[in-house]
Amino acid sequence: MNYMNFTAKPSYYQVGGSLTNNAPNYVKRQADDDFYNGLKAGEFCYVLNSRQMGKSSLQVRTIQRLRNEGIACAAIDISEIGNRGVTPEQWYAGLLRILENNFNLSDIVNVRTWWRDRNFLTPVQRLSEFIETVLLANISTNIVIFIDEIDSILALDFPADDFLALIRSCYNKRANNSEFDRLTWALLGVASPTDLCRDKNLGSNTPFNIGRAIELTGFDETEAQPLAAGLAELTDRSAEVLREVLYWTGGQPFLTQKLCKLLFENAPPPAPPCQGGEQERIQNPFENAPPPAPPCQGGEQERVNNPKEWVEEVVRLKIVENWESQDVPEHLSTIRDRLFRENQRIVRRLGLYQQILQQVEIVPDGSAEQMELRLSGLIVKRREKLTISNPIYQAVFNQDLIAKNLEKLLPYSEAIKVWLNSNSQDDSQLLRGEDLQSALVWAADKSLRNEDFQFLTASQKLILSDQNQLLLAAKLETQKAARDAETALSEAGAAKQKAQLWIGIGSAVLVGSLIGAIGFSTLAYQRFKLAQASIEIEQNGSDALLLAVSQKNESSEALSEALLRAIASGKKLRTFVENKQHLEQYPATRPLLALQVILDEISKKQQIKAPSLPPRKMNWQAHTGAVTSICFSPDGKILATAGIDDRVRIWNFYGQKVAEWKALQQSVNMVSFSPDGKSLATAGSDSTVKFWNLSGKKISQLKGIEGSVNSISFSPTEKLFAAAGIDSSSAIWNLSKLSQSISSSVKLPGHNGLVRSVNFSPSGDFLTTLDGKSTVRVWDLSGQLKKTLPVQAIGISFSPDEQQYRFATVTLNGKVGLWNLSTKELVSEFETLHLDAKLISFSPDGERLATVGIDKTVRLWNLAGRPVAQFTFEENVVSVGWSGDGKQIAVAGSNGTVWLRQVEGLEELLKQSCDFLSSQPEYLRRVSTICK
Repeated sequence: MNYMNFTAKPSYYQVGGSLTNNAPNYVKRQADDDFYNGLKAGEFCYVLNSRQMGKSSLQVRTIQRLRNEGIACAAIDISEIGNRGVTPEQWYAGLLRILENNFNLSDIVNVRTWWRDRNFLTPVQRLSEFIETVLLANISTNIVIFIDEIDSILALDFPADDFLALIRSCYNKRANNSEFDRLTWALLGVASPTDLCRDKNLGSNTPFNIGRAIELTGFDETEAQPLAAGLAELTDRSAEVLREVLYWTGGQPFLTQKLCKLLFENAPPPAPPCQGGEQERIQNPFENAPPPAPPCQGGEQERVNNPKEWVEEVVRLKIVENWESQDVPEHLSTIRDRLFRENQRIVRRLGLYQQILQQVEIVPDGSAEQMELRLSGLIVKRREKLTISNPIYQAVFNQDLIAKNLEKLLPYSEAIKVWLNSNSQDDSQLLRGEDLQSALVWAADKSLRNEDFQFLTASQKLILSDQNQLLLAAKLETQKAARDAETALSEAGAAKQKAQLWIGIGSAVLVGSLIGAIGFSTLAYQRFKLAQASIEIEQNGSDALLLAVSQKNESSEALSEALLRAIASGKKLRTFVENKQHLEQYPATRPLLALQVILDEISKKQQIKAPSLPPRKMNWQAHTGAVTSICFSPDGKILATAGIDDRVRIWNFYGQKVAEWKALQQSVNMVSFSPDGKSLATAGSDSTVKFWNLSGKKISQLKGIEGSVNSISFSPTEKLFAAAGIDSSSAIWNLSKLSQSISSSVKLPGHNGLVRSVNFSPSGDFLTTLDGKSTVRVWDLSGQLKKTLPVQAIGISFSPDEQQYRFATVTLNGKVGLWNLSTKELVSEFETLHLDAKLISFSPDGERLATVGIDKTVRLWNLAGRPVAQFTFEENVVSVGWSGDGKQIAVAGSNGTVWLRQVEGLEELLKQSCDFLSSQPEYLRRVSTICK
């Protein structure tokens, strides 16, 4: 029987959309009072949760309650302003217009004229002034501004961090202006605070560290009682039915309303009245009385009285089975799209969800993949662990579905399945050759499950074993070649005795054959020895490094033992690189990395110094707040820094301040020396570029960039200058006639939003721009676009060595690309260890590349992609600069610290290491042998 074929009834319930103020089916939760009381008390409150959790209905109710208290409220759906293609000017003006309409200010101020008259201010400054001088001045009551769909700012072509900073500033101003006590903000949306703050260095300017998070949970049985009223029309056991509903939905508001509506609309009709039975026996008393009829059977009505079976069947037939065709309004489809959205974390996200499905106990840690699942609504935190939100989600997004999608994603899905089923013992399933290389390239920009890391690591461990087998085979081939040469030589002697008449021609032919055979044998043997030595040296260097970093207590003895091993591998490497001038040609670099890292660890403990050399690393507090930029002078004698404190400072290499001045640019985003080193330029948040002498006297000023200027570049001849800003602006100026104010420029059009950087080529015949969408464009000096590179880059750097004719890019996932300077074609690529790269910089000699990520680490590489150094710092790295000789690198930190550290070559590292161990009596004998 088809139990669901009933006539639909008008519904008491509403599925989707905001509920009206007087809706009888509105469910009041703890969040209602928390939100209302927090805003009434003037607290900044935010409700960040998954979709369809009742945020909009909560906002409607809260606004009504506040208005009843005489509080003026504005509700702004920020997605209505738009995002893609909207400029900061349009976006902030849209906010201001909505405020004007909400608070009926059109009779007080002409917004269009008011906005236009202040175009000398940034958009966020104009909004701030409007709030202070118009809104607060004309609304005498307390004010609450609700910003709904706040997550839509993530789709903007420019960062909205300034808007969040504006909210924070409204609270900061309360200390000096009591009018701001009347203004309160509320944010609602589907995002985490970390997602919304693009600038991870926003720090004290984020409102979230002063705000109150409103926790919006599913309905519990007590809260959900208003929903029982609709079910009471169907059965006297409405409380039991509601309990079953909440079991299946987990109290998720949208699902709960939908399931109640489905039950209401698909309720069976009342059972028909009883026929025959006892009534017939009374009407015919003269016949033998038949036995009583069985009790009246209620038919479908019994199913209503069996809540568990009834609700379960409705869930199965109306929600779970063929769910995609029944998902109206969309709910499960939205979750599916978020769950399977392809990004760097999809594998780890699906793996985490798979673990939760398997009831593995996962503790909430705020990781990106956990937050993605929680914001999808699939999982919730209960009793300090993560669990599936409800059985409906578990039935739709089940283990089979997740396993199938993971199989589609993983290029090694079959192999890892068999390997895991063998308890990780079946080495035949591990990847080799091109399969392993392809898997590593695929995995480079992914956040993987732990079992994926284990599988790929186990596969890589086989590399050395396989290489040893290849070396053995090469050795056998070489021995065979040597035997063949001896045989050829013996046969040549016999042939010579037998054929004296042909000695002239025969000898010439034979000698040529012998030379070829012996030459081939020698070449093969040399290649074999080099390959064998490279692998051995690299492995020994890795062993030394592993010994140093694997010690939990980092004991001095363990570090010294590791240093001995690193010295030994470094000495072997030196025998192979004595005639190689370029670091790129080194057959191995792991000894350099091992020596440097181990010496750094020892330096932390004992503060050693290499004789006749400056300290390995020194640091000092350079600015209040982040250091935004750092650079060496061309002559390598001084160092310039700039910061968000609007200060420019010049230092010597002992951390002593040589000069200082206030730039009057709000914040100095970048500082750069002119090629002759006699002046420098600063890029400001106030849309200006200023030129200074080295004493801090202003020489000139540029105009023409809209919004904050964040990148500047001198041409090598110093005749041209380029600048770029956050509002799609980028331009070139002619500096041949430097005056007090330069305004004419050549525009570089076509950017949409932020322009991260602008750079002249070493020869000065072209320049590049890198925008906020990671697009690299190449321009000629007349402002004509010549090429768009086929790469999504986050940083770009030119090799100062014109003979190399190369430049480099780095992508967000850490892939470095080397490009031909002439053809602008990609030459080679290699992967770095950065999860989120943000900077790349060539050393002055073009031998090394520095890469920077969000992990507080600067890594140095040779151009073959081998690591040569790794420096870790206590703050996020904002900027790096190289000394002219490449012997030092300067690092700027997010909390105002500057580090200056040595960049040593193999000889210097070996000398420092040997000098240190020679000073340790217990190592004197061993080191005298290895270091002589």
